[in-house]
Amino acid sequence: MAKPSASSGFDLIAPIYDPLSRLVFGNALRKAQSHWLDQIPQNAVILIFGGGSGWLLTRVLAICSPHKVIYIDASPVMVSLAREKVANDKRVDFRVGTETAIASDDRVDAVLTPFILDLFTEDHLQNHLIPVLIKTLNHNGLWLCTDFSKPVTDWQRALMWCQYRFFRIFSQISANRLPNWLALMNNLLRSDPQQLASFFGGFIASAYWRKAAD
Repeated sequence: MAKPSASSGFDLIAPIYDPLSRLVFGNALRKAQSHWLDQIPQNAVILIFGGGSGWLLTRVLAICSPHKVIYIDASPVMVSLAREKVANDKRVDFRVGTETAIASDDRVDAVLTPFILDLFTEDHLQNHLIPVLIKTLNHNGLWLCTDFSKPVTDWQRALMWCQYRFFRIFSQISANRLPNWLALMNNLLRSDPQQLASFFGGFIASAYWRKAAD
């Protein structure tokens, strides 16, 4: 899970976020986030929305050879950690904020949303966040999304419950349950994903869509 607002409590947990996620999920989160990066063409302009402390950014720079990356995260501490990880790479435009940090004239060839959609209510996703990101994405552009799937086993339900309680207490996220982000994406992008892969016993899904012309 990632950051819901610029005043987010993710500043508080930023130093332990990555070790904590590895303790719980091993390398599953990282494998899922990087699974479809080779689908992004080189020299693209890429938006990473809610990228956290920068691990995914390092992989994007190494694998995708982008022309530019717009890196948005609501936590100033997370953005600072990401900046340090890539030695303030000049290809990266670091911004602290939410979707309001996206300029009206920003246009990108790929959008990445790693474990961010699960933080918001379905209403906010449907009426605010997803439409803003779709508008920013060029026609024929790719949207890579990695997030949690609906739990189907007792251990998954227990882990999901613990995650939401933890992040509501420490990071003041707005959601209290997992939104049906996959259905919202299919509906608003007017297509099913090009490909979808599952990780961690089906608890994590990684998919990508191609934006059709209006």
